[in-house]
Formats: sequence, C-alpha cells, structure tokens
Amino acid sequence: MFVAGKKRKTPNPHGQTAPSTRPRLSGASSYTTAGSAETAAKAQIDKWYKLGVENTRERQYHVALDYYNRAIAIALNESVRNARLYEARAKVLQKLGDLKRAMSDAKEAIVIDGSSIAGFLCVSSILAVTGKLADALEVINRGLRTIDSQTAGYAQMVTHRESIKQQLDPSYVPAANVQSDPFQYLPDDLAVLILKQLDVRMLAICRGVSRRWMVLIDSAPVIWSNPYIVDSTEDLLSQLPAYTKPRKLFPRQKFHVPEQILRRIFTHSRGSLTRMHFPGGVAATSATIDALLSCRRPCSSCISIDKAAVISDKLINRILNWGLTSHITEIRLPYRSSIGDEAIHVIAGEVPGLRVLDISGCTNVHMKQFFKAWNSVLTEAHEATRLEALYMNDHPGIPELLVYSTKYRHFSNLKLLHIAIRDQHVLSLYNGLGSLMNYLQRIPNPQVPFPRLIDLNIDGVWDTAVASQRFESMHNALLICRCRLLCSGLRRLSAIGSTAVNAISLHESLLTCFPTLRQLHLTRAMHLDNNMLVSLMGTHQLLPLVSLDLSGCVALDGQALAMLVSRCTDLVYVNLSQTEANNAVIAEFIRMLNTDQSPGLEVVALDTTDITGAAIRDFASACAKRYCRIRNSANRAWRLRLLDIDNCSGIGSDAVSIVRDLLSFMQTRVLSAVPM
Repeated sequence: MFVAGKKRKTPNPHGQTAPSTRPRLSGASSYTTAGSAETAAKAQIDKWYKLGVENTRERQYHVALDYYNRAIAIALNESVRNARLYEARAKVLQKLGDLKRAMSDAKEAIVIDGSSIAGFLCVSSILAVTGKLADALEVINRGLRTIDSQTAGYAQMVTHRESIKQQLDPSYVPAANVQSDPFQYLPDDLAVLILKQLDVRMLAICRGVSRRWMVLIDSAPVIWSNPYIVDSTEDLLSQLPAYTKPRKLFPRQKFHVPEQILRRIFTHSRGSLTRMHFPGGVAATSATIDALLSCRRPCSSCISIDKAAVISDKLINRILNWGLTSHITEIRLPYRSSIGDEAIHVIAGEVPGLRVLDISGCTNVHMKQFFKAWNSVLTEAHEATRLEALYMNDHPGIPELLVYSTKYRHFSNLKLLHIAIRDQHVLSLYNGLGSLMNYLQRIPNPQVPFPRLIDLNIDGVWDTAVASQRFESMHNALLICRCRLLCSGLRRLSAIGSTAVNAISLHESLLTCFPTLRQLHLTRAMHLDNNMLVSLMGTHQLLPLVSLDLSGCVALDGQALAMLVSRCTDLVYVNLSQTEANNAVIAEFIRMLNTDQSPGLEVVALDTTDITGAAIRDFASACAKRYCRIRNSANRAWRLRLLDIDNCSGIGSDAVSIVRDLLSFMQTRVLSAVPM
C-alpha cells in the first residue's frame, strides 16, 4: 500500500539490508565533528562576550551580566579557560555592588592568567573600599612583581598603589609623575603657545583638567583671540563637491556651540579678539552680545556669522555698528535678510581695506547700489577696490555684476569669485537677461571684468533647470562667454551641472584658461566631446591638473580620457563616474603610480564605467607596491583613501575581493556593488 508523503522501500530479494554505498573513513568523522563543535563553541563565546562589552559601554549592566553568564557557561561546558570573561564579569558585578562575587571572579581571572592587570586592580580596589588597605597594598604589590613593567596598564597599577599608600599614611608624598601635569615643567609662555593651537572644544575640556589649567587659560587673553572649531569632515567633500557619495560615507558632525562658551570667549579675550566668529548652531542672545560690547573695541580682522547661527537682525546691526573698524579685512554675512543697500554703504565707507566679502543669498542687496557704494569711496573713476574675494552664491544680481564689471573697474582686483546657483527660489526674483544683453552690446570696448581671477565657481549657472527658471532664454551661457569671465591664468574652475551650455560657448570659454587649470570640475557637459577635448589640450604635453571631475560627460570615450590623464602627472583626485572610461585609463593610472615623482592618486571614482576586473586588480597591485616603496620615507606620506567601482559590469565579486585584500593594509575605502 502506498502512503502519501512517504517513500516506499524496495524489498531486498535476499532478505538482507543493503549496505550503504557511501565510503567510511575510520576516525575521520569523530575528529571532524569534535573540531567543528569546538570552533562553534568559541564563536558563540566571542558573540556573547562582544554583546556584553557593548552593553557595558551603554551602562546596561544587568543585560551585560546575562551575556557574560552565557559565555562563561559555554566555556565551562567546553573546558575553555578564558581570563577576560571573568575580568569583564567582575567589572560588571563591581558596578552593580556585588563585591563578593566580583572578587571571586577577579581571583579566578588571576588563577587563569597570572598577569591579569584587571584582576589585580579589581581585587585591590574592592579590598580598599571595604577598609582592608594593607591587604589591598599587598595584592597590588604582588601584581607589580608579577607583571612586566612594559605591559600596557602597568602605569595604572603604579598610580593605584600610590593612592593606597597615601590613604594609609596621609603624610606620604606620592612619587613624581611627569605625565600627570606636563605644564608643571614648562614656563607659562610656552604653555600659552601650546594652548593657542587648540580649538574652542578642546579649550573647554582643558579648563576642566585642574584649577591650575583653568587659571592659566582664563588669564591669557591671547588664547581666546582667534577662536575656531575644527571640522572633522574629510577634505574629500571640498576636493570633489559634485561627488555625493562621501557625504553619506563621512557625514558632517554637527556641533552646536553652547552660548556660555561663546560668552566665555568674549569675556576672557578682554578686547584682544582677532576674529569675531559666530559658528553655526549657536543661539546668541542679548546677554552674549552685551558681554562682547562690554570689552574695549578689539582690533579684529574678521566678522563672520554663519548661515545656521541663530542671531536676530537687531543684534547683527549692533555687532556691525560696534565692530566695523579700519582693521577689518574679512566680512562674512551669508543669507542674512537684514543686510541691504544701507549696510553695504556702511561697510564700503567704514572698511576701506576689506579683502573678503560674503553676501551670498542677501537678496536685499541691489547691484546698482552695490556699485554706487564702492564708487563713492573711490577717489578716481577708474580706481579699483582692494576686494580680492567675493561670494555671491544664490544672488539674483549675478548677471548685473558680470555686465557692469565689463564697464567699471571697481572689482578688477578680484582673485576669487563664487556665483553658484543652488537655490531655485531666489532665481524667481529676477525677470530676465534681455535688457542686460542689449546693454552689454552697447558698451564700447568692453574690458575683461576680472583679469586677476584665480578661483571661479559657477555651479548651476549652466544647468538646464536653472536656465528654464532663472533666465528667459539660453543667454546665460552666452553671458559667461561674452563677458570673458574665464580668463587666462585661472587655476580653479567649478561648473557643476553644465547641461545647458552649447559646444561653441563651452569651447570659447575654456580655450584661454585650460592650460593653467589645477582644478577642473565640469560635470554633465553633454557637448564636451573628443574633438573639443583634443583641441583644448592642444600641443601642451603636461597639464597642471590636480583635481579632475568629468562625471556625466557621456560624449567622451575611453581613449580621449586616457589621453587627458596621460598629460596630468600631478593628479590626486579623479572622478570619471558615468563615463566611457575603460582599461586604457587604468593603464595611465598605473603608469602614474609607478613614477615616484608624481604625488599619487588618493581618490578615484569610476562608478558605472567600462573597467574590467583584471585591470582593477592590476591597479590595486600598483597601489600596494607604491605604498610599500614610500611608506618608510620621512618626507612623504601617501595612501589611496577611496576607490569607487560601483555598478561596473566588467568587475566580478572575485575581483572585488582581491582588490579589498590588496588595499586593506592601507585602509582604503572600496565601494563596490556588483550589478546583477
């Protein structure tokens, strides 16, 4: 009878059970089973131990104790002797107040490992807490005799012994420890020079070390004269701004400066401030501003209020009325609605030596009044101001600035100009370019507006979305070309999102400045093809490019990109994502890495390209060889920090594994998602 779900057995005609066809190896099965069981037990012990450590850090001591109990139970069952399990559980039990069990575990750790520093410290501290100081001193001395003095934690045991001796005899003077207070053996002048290098956060921490440090820091105004906050963000974000992946890999650490810290800076500086900086996240009230105004007027060289700083317009006006002096060389007031034509006239009149001005997003500043304000302080009509850096990002007066600068020489000394367009809402405040283009055509012999320009940022000016909302026509690309904004001598050019510029305007704009560029960020330029790139390179055998971003330039093939890379021997940051880059580009990278005179590639982004697995393995091998050659050099330090090979159909999982292994010892971040 056939039963569903069960396999019917075939009867043996001889009435005997058929022998198994699988061969047996005597002794091999039991050995394999025992080895796999032991490995699984160790893995389970490590799992519970790590979970216990994590919960101990989060101060979840009861949960951590449960994990340690599980790990010790498995260790006892498998006859595994591990001192760190008992050390960790003793620490948790000591935190929970169960001193008897904690001492038992600490003693067990010492029995298992005679050099258990945590075990000796735990036993000695419990004995000291219970009043048995003599026994505690004996235990810690025994540990010091057993443990090597070069072992990590030995100094902690010595400090603990000195503490017990001082409790036994109040007149006992502990042995001098040079590491306890380094400023004790330094003159105050040298200590002040060291503390002056620290940022606001570290100064606040140092004030809490000891009373002597607090008095030293508070009594030296020069320490607080130039307060700043260290931004721990990778500089990759500034080197390749169009590369968006690093913003997810290395998120910015938001740091909010407490108001009392800012008030302390103003109080302790006592009028010696050289930089009045209100960082993002600070909420300054009238009390903080009163602390600033109560000091004598400082000889500050900078007034900076970040976009994210919470300060009312009334307080900003008080700061400007008090702080604007002839010593000011830098003013940064981005995205402040209170900054208008009147404030610009005051700045132009009170600060004749201004070098840097940031009025990004200040929509109440009109360009006609902007030029009139600076014209009123100039003695001659053709004289130029001392302004060297101008930030006007997201400002509706960008076209007027360019057109008026072809006639008036007020800002001909500019070396840095940032006129990026990122906020689409601001662009609706301007009607169009028709009248400006007619005005530009009527100017006789228009001059180069900024002949000394070195750094230019026009992100979004050539974008299609911006062109459809910001301007009435496609004249924005013609405006950049007709105003001759890209002049010879330009070193840094950023034009992210250049989809709207045509081939003629792009070629005419880049032709004069391409041989001198050290940074070129030209993304999504649909009309940048092979012929144009060859024409731009011309007869120049070497190009000084250090940072190159041509992501999204789909009209360029692999041979043209390889030709460009072969002439750029100083490349450090490269982004060729979403292009037709192939193995020829990788071959040029390898040739560059084999030359010790080149600085070496640090960031390479090749997302969605035609690179193959064999080529990327050779590239990783060349990086490893270069690292081994120069890592012992005292004058140079190099490593490949990031390699992006996402969505490359020619690279398989085996090649990715080899690349990760080759680059693991230099801590390279390899991004790879093998497409299906």
